[in-house]
Amino acid sequence: MREKSDNQGGQAVLRDVRSIVVFACNLLGDSICRLPAIKATKEAYASSRLAVVADPRCGEVFEGQPFIDEVWHLSRRGSRAWRAVEWWGLARRMRRARPDLVLDLYGSKRTAFVSWLSGAKWRAGLHRGGRSGWYNLLGKGPRPGAHIIEQMNEAVRPAGVEARFAYVPIVVGAKERKAAESVLSGFGGGRLVLLNPSARVKAKRWAVERFGEVARRVFEDRSVRCGVITAPGEEALTEAVVRAAGGGAVALPVMSLKELAAVLERTAVLVTGDTGVLHLGAAMGCPAVILAGPTDPRLVLCESCRQVALFHRGACEGWETGEQCAGYNDCRKRRCIDAIGVEEVMEAVRVILR
Repeated sequence: MREKSDNQGGQAVLRDVRSIVVFACNLLGDSICRLPAIKATKEAYASSRLAVVADPRCGEVFEGQPFIDEVWHLSRRGSRAWRAVEWWGLARRMRRARPDLVLDLYGSKRTAFVSWLSGAKWRAGLHRGGRSGWYNLLGKGPRPGAHIIEQMNEAVRPAGVEARFAYVPIVVGAKERKAAESVLSGFGGGRLVLLNPSARVKAKRWAVERFGEVARRVFEDRSVRCGVITAPGEEALTEAVVRAAGGGAVALPVMSLKELAAVLERTAVLVTGDTGVLHLGAAMGCPAVILAGPTDPRLVLCESCRQVALFHRGACEGWETGEQCAGYNDCRKRRCIDAIGVEEVMEAVRVILR
């Protein structure tokens, strides 16, 4: 019988853990913020086989990591019937794998239920909204306003895992670095400033004209044009920023996640909203100016990274309570993000470039 054993760092370590499955089927930024907890789990149970359930769009975050043995893809797109087939297939795969420990770092009702359905002896996860009934290892939960990485680290503590608050770089190979070199060759070897105008949530998108003004000002200051990141399907947005920059910016081509990571590890400063690219840059050691907008900076600001977060709590009545502007996903007023001015962004860029 598998039981808890002696304490390690104040947490009970589990005995006889040979197989672990971790749910991390999030989008880019949240996937990256789960790497420290996953790495620490493998270190705590070094002889185990660890599989990560990931969204196919973010599989590159986990592929090649030395502490991950398998990556199982789970698509959350497509018709309801297709998604049902995907979930049923995953449930069957987990039953066959017979994991000893499941860590649900996604925290949906489905992942919590499938964690239980797997038959795993030990189950821990993001116990919120009634999902904790499917787990049998429960913790106290993260402190209010904790960074996303801290939230994930706290979620694995009940399983005897003590994780450090430190970003984990994604694995980049020679092929991706060669592609990055080709992209960077057009900037003349200067200290590159990258602009990321894209964001999945519109309330997190800073105005195109302001990105363009920043690029113009950087070019006036340093005689180096900014690079503008192009997200898949967002070519028109990138071109709009380049036009607004009046010759102060160059559009980067659409790149794979690992190619972009290779560019970011050689970037002097990234100007971005609260997006996955922010966390990708942090993982690759890239300093950043964060246009926090409707996001409480405590959730994304890493004290050990060179980052400056800009936000204005008084810009919107939604900031009166909670850790994020209430209803920001559906917000059309854009007060939080529009309150950030060009001059304060430029000052933050200059501070980092000193």
